[in-house]
Amino acid sequence: MRHQSFGHSSGRSFDHSLGHSAPDRTRHAFEPGKLVAGLVILGVAAAYGMDAAGEWDVRPEIVLPALLGGLCVAALTSALTYALRRRSRRATPEEGVAESGG
Repeated sequence: MRHQSFGHSSGRSFDHSLGHSAPDRTRHAFEPGKLVAGLVILGVAAAYGMDAAGEWDVRPEIVLPALLGGLCVAALTSALTYALRRRSRRATPEEGVAESGG
């Protein structure tokens, strides 16, 4: 069952600023690059938290390059995911045309 927003009886969401119906965004694609970036940032935050608690001695000259490297890995992961999805989208219609034409 769909939940309706207050004041709308059609069940579709409405963007008041543009006057257009917004697309239904109940599901979204999994983005591994964002997962990697989040885990890297959580790791750095945990390291600094442990430093603040007196458990670890975190040196910025180690953690900051690790953060930069981790974010570069996240960017690479996002780029690879984009390339694979784009390649997959292009391959799907060609397969359908090749099967029907043969």
